[in-house]
Amino acid sequence: MFTLSNLLFALIIFLACIVSGLVGFGSNILALPLLSFFFDTRVIVPVLILTVLFNGLPRLLTQYRSVNLPVYLTMLPLALLGGFLGIHMVNILPESWMKLLLAFLMLLIATKGLLEQRGIWNPQPKKSKNPLLLLIPLFGGMMQAAFACGGPVFNLYILLKLQQKEQIRATMFAIGATSAGIIALQYLLSGVYQGQVLQLVGWLIPAALLAYMVSERLFRQINGQQFLQLLYIVLIITGCITGWQALQLF
Repeated sequence: MFTLSNLLFALIIFLACIVSGLVGFGSNILALPLLSFFFDTRVIVPVLILTVLFNGLPRLLTQYRSVNLPVYLTMLPLALLGGFLGIHMVNILPESWMKLLLAFLMLLIATKGLLEQRGIWNPQPKKSKNPLLLLIPLFGGMMQAAFACGGPVFNLYILLKLQQKEQIRATMFAIGATSAGIIALQYLLSGVYQGQVLQLVGWLIPAALLAYMVSERLFRQINGQQFLQLLYIVLIITGCITGWQALQLF
């Protein structure tokens, strides 16, 4: 059905998916605040889960060689466990504190990255591995299931492990699409994809595919430094949005 709200939905998804196509995440956390003005959150979240899936699958089919398997296989079981916990704990854990923690982490990583890029802060690399870092993909799975916004958290872990822009983005899409696929299957089995949700999925598909073609063309035109700078800027924007959402809940 053609309505103004559906047209705005497709436009917002298109623009958000372009950003996600460039850096590997961000579509949902950018789109959710805007879409919440027009649609109920319970309708939007199952649709946005599919956005992660449709963003990731086309790229995995063509760029699977760029996926860093050790990082991906380390994250996968933790993300799936987090997704299972997130579905069952979303009604227990306070949304405000979860989002505030997410915002803090995004702003911290982005600020650190931009300072390093500009040579203002040059910390010495440490050879030791902190096992507490494994909590990051676990928390990412929880955020993916609860708010369809696990991408920024997954990216925090990937940035600590990888440096090449192709590996960062491909690994990000791999873990995002896998976790989103499992969550979408759970929604499907529970009968969520029907009525208005299914109608919005019909608008999502062409918007996401068109954004895929545009973002791939743009991605080939940026170098590694530009990619990281864009990624950190997106983290700052999404961190501010998430922080603002969290403060509104207190």
